[in-house]
Order: sequence, then structure tokens, then C-alpha cells
Amino acid sequence: MAMTRSTPTHDALIIKRYGNRRLYDTESGGYLTNQDVIDIIRQGRDIRVVDSRTGEDMTKMVLVNIILEEEKFRQNLLPVSFLLQLIRLQGETLQDFFQNYLTATLEAYLRTRREFDRRFREWLDLGAALTALPKPPQPLTADEAAEDGDPKRTTARRTARKTAPKRRSKSPSKPS
Repeated sequence: MAMTRSTPTHDALIIKRYGNRRLYDTESGGYLTNQDVIDIIRQGRDIRVVDSRTGEDMTKMVLVNIILEEEKFRQNLLPVSFLLQLIRLQGETLQDFFQNYLTATLEAYLRTRREFDRRFREWLDLGAALTALPKPPQPLTADEAAEDGDPKRTTARRTARKTAPKRRSKSPSKPS
């Protein structure tokens, strides 16, 4: 199974970041909102953000900024206790956490999710295939069994008569 890409590749979309924090798509020639960048990434495309004056790579800063901006609206992505622990961790410990543990955990989660989705689709396909199978033959009715002459079926007819609800016969009403 292929690992997810953790760094932008050479075919990444180049986005220029201007001093006023505006993001410019160098392919389409237009400005992007944070939501536009999110949509591009969710479509599977890598991005690389560079400072328009210096050419410095600003990708991490912009991505973190987008996550924090999104947090304002959802307020549940990063719990306060998690943020406090991040601040308490120091230097190498924090770097090791992000580079090794968090990345590996996220990749494992994504693999598990893909596997679950694959198996769920298999179950749906199996269910669809089963509904497309011809229906099994229906048992004979009591009358059909009696015509057949099979003693087991005749017994079934008698049992059906005994358990069947009694019909009321309509008696003519008397004129008053």
C-alpha cells in the first residue's frame, strides 16, 4: 500500500503568497481563498506556497494558518488540552512527536479507513448480487398439493384447513 505524500512534489501547484496574505494561483492566474486551497488539497493535489518577493517556501505556515482559521468555525478539531500539551513539549520531543508518531498514526488511520470502505462496498455489492438472484420456488398451496396426491402435501392441506380462519357465511337478512 502506498504511503501518503508528506511533502509537496515537483508537480505541486505553485501558489504565491503576497505581503497582504493574499494567495495567487500561478496556473489559473487568480487569487485563492483558504477554502479554495482546502478544495485543491482534498482533490489530491499537492501545493507549494512561496513568498512572492523572496521565493521562500511558506507552505507549512500557510497550511497551519488555514487549519487555525478553520478551527475558528468548527472549534472541535484541536482540543484545548491537546494544544496545552503541545506548548508544554519542548524542542526535539515535539518535533519527534509530529514527525514520527502523529504522521504514522494518521497514515494508519487512513489505511484502516480505506480498508473499511473497501469491505463495506464488497458487502453492498454482495447484497445487490443476492437481490438479483432468482427467487427460490414457492411451496405448493394446499389445493395444489391435494391435486398432486403426495401424502405429505395432503397433510399440509389438512393442516392449512384446520389453522385457516373460519369464513362467515352471509345469511340473508330478514326483512323487518
